[in-house]
Amino acid sequence: MDNAPARHDVTASPLQPGGLAWVLGVFALLLVLFFFRAVPLALDPPRQTNAPDQFDTARAIARLGNVIDGTPHPVDSAALHETRTRLLREITALGYAPEIRVHNVCQAMGRGGMRCALVQNVFFRTGPKQGPALVLTAHYDSVDASPGFGDDGIGLAVWLEVAHLLKQQTPVKPVVFLFTDGEETGLLGAQAFVDNRDAYDFEVGRIINLEARGVRGPAMMFETGHPNAALVTDWSKSGARSFSNSMMTAVYELLPNSTDLTVHLIGGSNGINIAISDGVDFYHTNHDDLAMLDRASVQHMGDQALGATRAFLASDWSKDSSAGEIAYADIGSRLFVSLPQVFALVLVGLCFGVAAMLLIRPTRDSGWRRLDWRAFALPPALFAAAGLGAFVIQQVFGLIRPEPAFWTATPQALNMTIFAATLLIAALALGFLAPRSRPESLFAAGWFWFIAIGMGISLTVPGFAMLHLIPGVVFVIAGGAAWLFPRYQVAAYGVASAFLALIFFPLIQLLDVTMSLVMAPVFGVVEAMVIAPMLALIGPLTTHRRPALYALGGVLGGACIVTFLAPAYTIERPLALNLIAHYDMDEKSAALFSSARAGALPAAMREQLAVGEIKSPPGAAANLPARKLDFSDRPSATVTALSDTLEGKGEHTVILALSALGARSIRLRIPVKAKPLLVTYDGHDYETQLSDSEYYTIEIVGLSADGATIDVTLGSSEKMDWLVQGVWSGLPQDAQSTANLRPDTSVRIQSGDVTITTNKQLF
Repeated sequence: MDNAPARHDVTASPLQPGGLAWVLGVFALLLVLFFFRAVPLALDPPRQTNAPDQFDTARAIARLGNVIDGTPHPVDSAALHETRTRLLREITALGYAPEIRVHNVCQAMGRGGMRCALVQNVFFRTGPKQGPALVLTAHYDSVDASPGFGDDGIGLAVWLEVAHLLKQQTPVKPVVFLFTDGEETGLLGAQAFVDNRDAYDFEVGRIINLEARGVRGPAMMFETGHPNAALVTDWSKSGARSFSNSMMTAVYELLPNSTDLTVHLIGGSNGINIAISDGVDFYHTNHDDLAMLDRASVQHMGDQALGATRAFLASDWSKDSSAGEIAYADIGSRLFVSLPQVFALVLVGLCFGVAAMLLIRPTRDSGWRRLDWRAFALPPALFAAAGLGAFVIQQVFGLIRPEPAFWTATPQALNMTIFAATLLIAALALGFLAPRSRPESLFAAGWFWFIAIGMGISLTVPGFAMLHLIPGVVFVIAGGAAWLFPRYQVAAYGVASAFLALIFFPLIQLLDVTMSLVMAPVFGVVEAMVIAPMLALIGPLTTHRRPALYALGGVLGGACIVTFLAPAYTIERPLALNLIAHYDMDEKSAALFSSARAGALPAAMREQLAVGEIKSPPGAAANLPARKLDFSDRPSATVTALSDTLEGKGEHTVILALSALGARSIRLRIPVKAKPLLVTYDGHDYETQLSDSEYYTIEIVGLSADGATIDVTLGSSEKMDWLVQGVWSGLPQDAQSTANLRPDTSVRIQSGDVTITTNKQLF
């Protein structure tokens, strides 16, 4: 047995593997591939001509313009009622007979409260009346600040065009188009549908939900029901480019996010969720308008939704519950692969075994050899150092730059800084930790750790298996080829590295789009995991260590300069900035607050708004920039106790009548010490889930809040002060001087600018 790692020839000519030009070329190629990582995600432009049975983007956009007039249309608002009227008109023009179901419904907001509103779900149908239906759903309300052309106007536009195309031939299964209300207020329309199935005279077979978290980008299938095998297999037959993987859906299930489909899945239905998610800077803002909505995204979502609809209608749904789970992924959005989940996990384990074997037998002719511990220790050291390096970079720039999320306008600059730093760390680690390790050892060690981490994650979250299996299979083939044909070793390593970059560099771009750079250390670790198996193309790094380090240091320095000088916010990537006017009716004081931190504000606004001098309103973040307003008596939402009944066990129930006086919503902030147990609204009981916060909040939203009654059962008989808040859209006149200083590089988001009144009432 050979007990020492052989030394590699480090006297190669500059253009040969190991030469200076080669080393610098590999680093340069990695930088170029990373810079253009979004190219595989680019969409084809909309078709200019369409066959009669193809999705027509121009026609879909025209209908969307007929339905949404450019004004925000939140739940139970006058604007939404007008939007619904136009929507019904479009549906009728397509030859369908729309129906409406009206519900008062509440939904928990985590453990801290609940929201309630009146919702009006719209649906219409085609095909046979008997049997489980394919439900095609989107929501037609928006947030208060946004016209909602992306979220979720794109869903309306796509389904209306699909409805038009389905008129050409009667579907073989029932099809129901369901447009829900109140999604933005807490998935209220979907919850009302699930809670009141008897009010809808159709049975749900499968569901396809369309959503948006931005205004552009590919339509990605990011959530499925379980078992997922039949659903995903049928979806993959849509004919459109596939953007999805089981890791994406697994991560989504772990996050505290939800859409209408989540409610349907919990309610026992099965289906898939498709959404666009790029252009998140315009998500839920006043810039989510028709001009910003990318027509290529509409085309891609339309082709995918239409294809999935046809595939679902042609399939046998009786096997959904027994089809099992699969792991799946797209390769460059051009090839879709899937395997039974258990089989995928077994194959990942086999790849891991091959990697372990190659660690101790790196060449064909030298027999078994002792493990090269330096090469073996290099990848985990690189992962840790890269994650720490990304964290340090983010923190240092956070100290230097005053703006929170300073990377908003140019995330590619910070991302390139992190990637360049990771390459520099890799070169340092290679040069000092494993300077004379053989390429075979570096190749085996890098892939061993890549697959080991993938296997460990996949055993906990099986959806990750395919993303590590596909590169793992390429590694096995490349490793075998390099072992059998040593003269083609570099080519084999290069093919494996290129394939890894093809899979994971676009994935890093998707992480940037969906998670942002708040989690910079995650980006550093993922980038290091991709780089580690590629070090075999560079090592050993002895003779050319200094030139390589100087070159990478120069790239890192340039990226740092760009990151430092780049604007934090632009018109294309703006700052989210709301203003909040708060009137304390008991203290007779008023103040204006900025939702954005002081560092993000332009100088003129910072001069008016001080930090820490005025206490933030109840429910808002602490230490918001603020200035005083002139207090004046104004309408404020009030609550009247119609009855207060003592119950057994020290409980008492109050029946309250709400007076909104034009407020957009009424918030009842009940002290948690009062132990709110049960809320009854419109005859429906809702149990509370209390948190550690000071108040439990019940919010009644919309026109129906005025004059509504609500019952609250409390576990404590002690009378306590509640905070009653009214929320109005817009600002008072004396706040306009500050509002006028809002820069063009900012947007209103979610609720937008609001005026809030707060008064205490004893119950």
